[in-house]
Amino acid sequence: MGEDLPMLSQVEILKKYHIRVRGHLGQHLLMDPNMVRKIVDGLGLDKAEPVLEIGPGLGSLTVELLSRGHPVLAIEKDKRFVEILQNEIVPAFPGQLSIVNRDILECDLSEMIRGREPEALHDFREKMPLTKSGFKVVSNLPYYISTPILFHLIAHRACFHSAVLMLQKEVAARMTAKPGTPDYGRLSVSASIFGSTETLFDVSPKCFLPAPEVTSRVIRYTFVPDEGLTEDESLPEIIRIAFSERRKTLLALLLKYWKPKKNRMELESIFAQLGFALNARGEELATGQFRKLAEALK
Repeated sequence: MGEDLPMLSQVEILKKYHIRVRGHLGQHLLMDPNMVRKIVDGLGLDKAEPVLEIGPGLGSLTVELLSRGHPVLAIEKDKRFVEILQNEIVPAFPGQLSIVNRDILECDLSEMIRGREPEALHDFREKMPLTKSGFKVVSNLPYYISTPILFHLIAHRACFHSAVLMLQKEVAARMTAKPGTPDYGRLSVSASIFGSTETLFDVSPKCFLPAPEVTSRVIRYTFVPDEGLTEDESLPEIIRIAFSERRKTLLALLLKYWKPKKNRMELESIFAQLGFALNARGEELATGQFRKLAEALK
């Protein structure tokens, strides 16, 4: 397939289309082929296993996946990049690459992967059946929007098996932060409850164009199998509330935001049953305590 047609390098594509990559918008193209191979290796793909790619850019990861025989569903917001992918990569791998020109945060990933959005998948559905284990995701996430995308993936976790993601090193650290530490927050709790995070390797700024001012880290996030967490959305909402105003106590935040409303006496009784201090804050609770709180509030 791809071997039969000459492929332009990313630098050649930039020159051909007169494109300037905008680092201030989170666009940092991965130029190091060795890192590209390592990221794809990290997915642990079976033969011909399909992949969902978020923000393929000029297609460095895309081409590596397609060259190995893996169909790719790519979601790309930038129309210029979509044009390039259609012109330079789709002809080299006929029928293997499907591109959705949309903002990932506006996509209902569950509907898209299940093939219920005709315009989104069309002829790609048969190549990407929803398996019991779920799809694997890969992305060099834009730094400025990586956290919202992580929450978006978690919200649609029933469709996914795992994701290999390149993040700003500090964001990756927050995913594994422990209670009581400065990095511990909503992302730490959510990542711990709904999956497990494994650090694969760090990536130097020199591997990108333009070079970012921070070190990147590649992680593998494996979503936990559905154990009653998928349908019950009270747990993510409790986590969101607990860290919405960090200076306020958890009790005060629940009184203010939790629905259906509970009065102070009811909440104090629940806290007493769970052994929570009335002045406890979200950052003081371990992940298991959030689960117990969600169950008690039900």
